[in-house]
Amino acid sequence: MKTGTLSTGNRPVFDPSAAPAGGWQEVWYLRCNDPGSGDALWLRFTLLVRRDGSKRVAETWAIHFHKNPDGGVDKKGMKNTHPLAAFRIEEAPPDAGMAAFYIADCFFSDGHTFGQVATEEHRIRWDLTITPQQRLGFDFVPAALRRLGLVKNMAITPYEDLRFSGWVEVDGYRRDWRAAPGMQGHLAGPKNGHSWAWAHCNMFVDDAGAPQAVILDALSARARLGSGRATPLLSTLYVHVGGHDLRCNGLLDVLRTKSAYGLEGWTFTARQGDWTIRGEIHGTQDHYAGVTYEDTDGSNLYCYNSKISDMTLELRRGNDAPLRCFSHGTTAFEVVTREKIPGILLVI
Repeated sequence: MKTGTLSTGNRPVFDPSAAPAGGWQEVWYLRCNDPGSGDALWLRFTLLVRRDGSKRVAETWAIHFHKNPDGGVDKKGMKNTHPLAAFRIEEAPPDAGMAAFYIADCFFSDGHTFGQVATEEHRIRWDLTITPQQRLGFDFVPAALRRLGLVKNMAITPYEDLRFSGWVEVDGYRRDWRAAPGMQGHLAGPKNGHSWAWAHCNMFVDDAGAPQAVILDALSARARLGSGRATPLLSTLYVHVGGHDLRCNGLLDVLRTKSAYGLEGWTFTARQGDWTIRGEIHGTQDHYAGVTYEDTDGSNLYCYNSKISDMTLELRRGNDAPLRCFSHGTTAFEVVTREKIPGILLVI
């Protein structure tokens, strides 16, 4: 199997009729934030084939974030694991980049998702239509690194700016969601990266609280080199502002983008043409939900993710006055490591 670019869209790279040589992992993920309640939802559809063939599964994941009046956050997370045969492509995609498939009783397509993920204690159900607000997408991997074979994974955002409408039910309590802003991504490859931070936001406001038509999608990652080694931090990001698409995913962008992250937050600075992009994400330990990912060699990664983080973003073009945008509890932010971090509950 070969990895793709943004033209791959959501079309499955994995062929269920063919036995993959070596390991394979493929993920479709989405997140949305309900403006009315401040709640957030994260869904993940996953295929995993271990290199040695000992595990071949399809999984559905869900985490729901709910802010309480006292400032605390309720986080309910769970996953259901099925044999790989539970992954069923529903129909021939209507165009080259679109997908429609089931994992057991959970359905995903470019325009609709429904299903449930449940344990003995908790259950999350959903039925949501998915509508692009704008036709915007981004490929995180620099084309030069892909051509050289230095990066074998695909990491794309087919839809940067979506609206989700329908309902979400958590432990029997159902709430209607109307035009909830969000996004959707697609990952695939023979193994995961070594570690990374990722963030996305399409719900910014200005100093006065007025909505701003700005989108940020950013990734800082280290690739695995074997024997526990990893590359230096490589960063790419995308900003949409005022009709401009700032795509910082060239080889030069990777080399000159400055990035530093941890659970306390993330700061980054990038340039694209005459634009300067500066961002600061604020991490709050209470807001993280810990998740365990399994790699194709059987090793584990630990994802500490929040869908309700804060961000300050400053955009300046040349000598113009900077545009300052703020996200108040509407930023998706995750830090993925190879070691567990004490003090944060692993909900999955």
